[in-house]
Amino acid sequence: MRSIATSTVRGTGALAPAVRDATDRLDPAAPVAVLVPRVPVPAPLAELTDDRLTTDVAEALESVLVDVQAVVDGITRLVFVLPHEPLMAVACGTAASAVSNGVLSMARTLAIELAREGTTVNVVAVDAADPAVAALTGQLAVLTGDGGAAITGQEIYLTAGTDLGRLRP
Repeated sequence: MRSIATSTVRGTGALAPAVRDATDRLDPAAPVAVLVPRVPVPAPLAELTDDRLTTDVAEALESVLVDVQAVVDGITRLVFVLPHEPLMAVACGTAASAVSNGVLSMARTLAIELAREGTTVNVVAVDAADPAVAALTGQLAVLTGDGGAAITGQEIYLTAGTDLGRLRP
């Protein structure tokens, strides 16, 4: 009989309610943390003032690091859930892209670093307008289930195909 593993959801991103709904349906095989970073709303580059750069980008990335440090010693699976648009490129999305792609890069580095301790790190990108909780639940079940120990460093899109090509200017 497997002992009950815990799942923790941290972060104040817009996707947090959908992630909490999805994780409530999980039966993780290992202690897991799902981090949902706060990603700035799209705004024109001209509005990215020094103050907004600090609050929207620097503080958001600092919050992610604080969350990682708070959970890393008690888990073996770490999953970041991000909105897909800033990862793919969106008009007026400079700050959102800086945060989302910063977290993506951080996750890749953490996957390498934490592999030594047997912790997997993955990113799941979802459509923030329609997060498809059933698909999110299924993907999180795979990443946190028995077979999830072999999956790390992945960038997985749950967007019904909108990730098939990055936007080009």
